[in-house]
Amino acid sequence: MRFHELLAVVGAIGLMPTGHAIAAKSFTGWDCCKPACAWQTNLRNVQGSPAVCNINNGPLSNSLTAQSGCSGGAAYLCDSYMPVPATETMSYGFAIMNGNGNCCKCFQLTWTSGNAKGKSMVVQAINLFDATGDVKNGDIVILTPGGGSGPNEVGCRSQYGKTWGQSGGGVASAADCANLPQNLQGGCYWRWNWARGAVNTWGIEYTQVACPARLTSISGCSA
Repeated sequence: MRFHELLAVVGAIGLMPTGHAIAAKSFTGWDCCKPACAWQTNLRNVQGSPAVCNINNGPLSNSLTAQSGCSGGAAYLCDSYMPVPATETMSYGFAIMNGNGNCCKCFQLTWTSGNAKGKSMVVQAINLFDATGDVKNGDIVILTPGGGSGPNEVGCRSQYGKTWGQSGGGVASAADCANLPQNLQGGCYWRWNWARGAVNTWGIEYTQVACPARLTSISGCSA
């Protein structure tokens, strides 16, 4: 396929890059808490707001005001935010990024190291992190059940009664995914079956792209 033909295909599916490529690292996480982008104070130039769910993964109508399950409230991370493979080399999902200016923006990343080297993924940022430890500003944490609860284990303990694996990195193998609730197992297996490894600290390059409908139809927001 010639370069101009490739650009036509990319533009047609709504993934035309809108900025320069950023070199960073990928990580995984899933703390079950209400996404930080679902607070009005973190929404800038955003249409809609990220969907939020109740303890049974049903939609909450008061998503912007509902208190997080990590703080004794009724709002949790929806299980629909799990990563999903589209082809052997492309996946879709959602992410945690630093800076509230990224809320509801989409990014296409390509792995430059690790077992997924050469594979790509389009993610929409719906949650925020503060850089700490190995996770630096500019890195992308892919929302992945069993990917590690990070600094807050309260959410998954409140929603599911437990956490899985280490707080940083999560479960250690595909076999461990069987310990997750059935509704989360598919997202856990994504890491081991599609990415073929832990994903954490693997090199990536990414650019901002137009958000595809397959992500905005889940999140309910775009930027």
